[in-house]
Amino acid sequence: MTGLNAGKESFIPFLLKFTKKSHILKNLNFLSLNSVGIGGRLLLAFVLISSISLAVSFLSTKTYLQLSEKLYVLEQQYIPVLDAAARLNDKSRLIATKAPLLVTAGSNAAREKAMEELDQAIEQMDALMLDLVDYNSYFRDLIAQIHNSLILLNQSVIRREEIHQELLQQTYQIAPRFNQLLTLIQTPSQQIPIESRPAIINELYYFSGLVEKLQNDTSFHDLDETVLRLENIGSNIQEHLKGNFDEVDPVYSVQQLFSFLEFGTRTGKLFLLKNEQLDLSYQQSFLLQNSQTHIKQLAAQINLYSDSANSRIGLSLQQAINSINNGIKGILFLTIFSFLIAGAISWFYVKRNVLQRIIELQHNMRSIASAKLNTDIRISGNDEVSSMAKDLKHFQKTALEVERTNKRLAAEIEDRKLTEKQLKTTQTGLIQAGKLAALGQLSVGITHEINQPLTAISSHLHSAGIRLRASQIDEVKLSHEKIKYLLNKVSVITRHLKSFAREAGSEIVPVNVNNVILDTLELMSNRFAEVNCEMSFKPLSQQLYVYAEPIRLEQVLINLLSNGVDAVKNSQKRQLKIEVYKKEDKVWIAVRDNGIGIAPEQLDYLFDPFYTQKDIGEGLGLGLSISYNIVQDFGGQITVTSEIGKGSSFVLVLRSANKKE
Repeated sequence: MTGLNAGKESFIPFLLKFTKKSHILKNLNFLSLNSVGIGGRLLLAFVLISSISLAVSFLSTKTYLQLSEKLYVLEQQYIPVLDAAARLNDKSRLIATKAPLLVTAGSNAAREKAMEELDQAIEQMDALMLDLVDYNSYFRDLIAQIHNSLILLNQSVIRREEIHQELLQQTYQIAPRFNQLLTLIQTPSQQIPIESRPAIINELYYFSGLVEKLQNDTSFHDLDETVLRLENIGSNIQEHLKGNFDEVDPVYSVQQLFSFLEFGTRTGKLFLLKNEQLDLSYQQSFLLQNSQTHIKQLAAQINLYSDSANSRIGLSLQQAINSINNGIKGILFLTIFSFLIAGAISWFYVKRNVLQRIIELQHNMRSIASAKLNTDIRISGNDEVSSMAKDLKHFQKTALEVERTNKRLAAEIEDRKLTEKQLKTTQTGLIQAGKLAALGQLSVGITHEINQPLTAISSHLHSAGIRLRASQIDEVKLSHEKIKYLLNKVSVITRHLKSFAREAGSEIVPVNVNNVILDTLELMSNRFAEVNCEMSFKPLSQQLYVYAEPIRLEQVLINLLSNGVDAVKNSQKRQLKIEVYKKEDKVWIAVRDNGIGIAPEQLDYLFDPFYTQKDIGEGLGLGLSISYNIVQDFGGQITVTSEIGKGSSFVLVLRSANKKE
């Protein structure tokens, strides 16, 4: 804006001189203009303003031509370079994505397709090099290195698949030969000592399992350890046979045995194939990492090249912007000059007093309309314009009062929203704390419920080990089924605990009443057993649904049942009862006990936070308060009736739902 400021500085003295000359002309009664008349004066003003408009058009055309030239350079030189760099970057990302498929492809067809796409991408990258002359040689070297790594990687994967097939063929021979060898050893006619046969058979079972493990080893360390154990087993078997046969001409069964033991030697084909497979796996990891490193180098160089091109484009755009700014400055200067000329003409040919006041009033009205209510409104004179100014002043006062009222109301609404949010957060925390407190009270019983299956599992595992050593396969299978059943039982308990302990959602959905009650009774079962409490609930044949959130509804029932257990623990006959029935569009869930009851004067405070009849350390008085808020969130009600010495009844009234969605 330096040019514009300079223009203003040079124009101000001119305007002062023009004003002084205007006063002189006025004193001379405009002798020359009077002869022309109003039409001539307007014509002269039009010619002057038109001349300025022509100058503005000239500057605009010049600026447009300069901008067009800059855009042509961008289109012909820089944009193709950026396009090539962007496509090259896309191809490098494609290669980085497709390269791992050579290793992870599930079939030869998928791997070949991935390799074909990689070859096409590299060919396209070579073609794009033509637009990147500066980096052509360096980029081509990197692309060639990437291509070589991918070719070696593909060859390595193909060889690994061949080895995998050979390993499968070797593995398929193990089971038939193992079964044949067992049959030979157990044949009475064989000359293998009877006392050595059980030990040899046990060693062979162990040997066969290690051979299968060898195929799945994923490191050289595991492979060496497995082969060492196989060689030790082979040595043990040979030790059992030592001295019983002529090493030159042993019996047929021993020949088969020694042949089978070759699977576990370092000179055996199985070991050699597995060793080569692991070596290829490490080689593939290296080649894949090497190609990824080269791809990153290529991407980095592409980014550098793109940044350089962007810098050149930025410089060209800056030059274009400077040209546009200079044109704008000239146009703005001429526009301001034209505006001042028009203003001077209007000043001398229009009634200054009326027009000035109307413009001022119009400005005030627009300011107030654009929410600038503190605009100063000047009232002068005693006519229609001043009357309009007074009306505007009255409107301004009313608008200011309305604005102050709106701000006060907005602040109150914001405070209420913040308070409501804080209350909601506190309520959620209390609900979660209530659930965790309930779980803490049930923890002993739940631990006992889990320990019983675990103890039984330990016993079955011990029995299974004994029976396995005795080759009692059927009994082992039976123990396995029992262990599986017990594990499923433990899984159900822990899954239920996890579901109950997590933070409940806020969505209200149709919930099956029977399922929630049964889940609650399952969690509370040990609590009932601790105080020898008789629990009565008969599941309904009709499936009833209510609008609720299952975890929070379960929490309400646990709170009510826990209070019921505490109420009946000093009774001679401890009884709890849950009844469910439907009336019209409501479902009623009643939890009744035959405990000590609640005094009438305490019923009004029963759902207040931190109100409790329990001893210190046995409760915080939050359970019923949390339950009351949860039921309110469900759109339901909770009521209580009680009689001292006879018990209490808590009733949940919830909205009925047609079916579970």
